[in-house]
Amino acid sequence: MTLHLNASESVSQKILSFLESLTKHGESVEIIDDSLYKYEKNGILRGLNQIENGKFSSSEELLEELNR
Repeated sequence: MTLHLNASESVSQKILSFLESLTKHGESVEIIDDSLYKYEKNGILRGLNQIENGKFSSSEELLEELNR
């Protein structure tokens, strides 16, 4: 399940604390912040665009371009 959350700082801290307690009990939780989400989304969209246009780049070239 993916959850996008917009909350105040105090609510965010409570939620993060709860999620951390879950991981301590062996549950699997992955937290992705906005910057990482945008980075990954940009990479996926560029890759799909390359596929549509028959243009392919190495992963190193793509990472280099995304890091600009």
